[in-house]
Amino acid sequence: MPLFLIRHAIAGVRNNLDPSDEQRPLDRVGRRQAQAIADTWTETGIEAIYSSPALRCVQTVEPLAERLQIPVLIAPELFEGASTSRSIEYVRSFTGRSVALCSHGDVIPDVLRNLEVGGSQLQGRGCAKGSVWLLDNSTDRIETGIYQPALVHVDGTSPNSS
Repeated sequence: MPLFLIRHAIAGVRNNLDPSDEQRPLDRVGRRQAQAIADTWTETGIEAIYSSPALRCVQTVEPLAERLQIPVLIAPELFEGASTSRSIEYVRSFTGRSVALCSHGDVIPDVLRNLEVGGSQLQGRGCAKGSVWLLDNSTDRIETGIYQPALVHVDGTSPNSS
């Protein structure tokens, strides 16, 4: 069973006046990344989508949710700054289910480090905005994971464009 651990797509500039940074939306390139995620992962059997409460995370998985005709469920365990133990416990709670989880650049690397320490074999490195980690959650140990880079680059180009 694949668990899709998605880093939110590119968002607008962080507002230093809003310390929670919860309402920052995706920018133009981020919206293209979100669409590319939907284009790529719609036919993979995803049965549920969970997102950090941050608007940029919700917007990243909305196109996928719309195509699958399922709601985006909010999960505080995926929010920026969440405790690693709480986040990893949450990720492991989906054993045997094909789900997509959208989170942040601090949470995802912490979860991945914890998995590696526990013996998971991870192929690839990275946590770029708009990227996806495919984790085999057939067991709660999560044996393997494969990194899938973002399908739309920061400059708005795709890997196949010339």
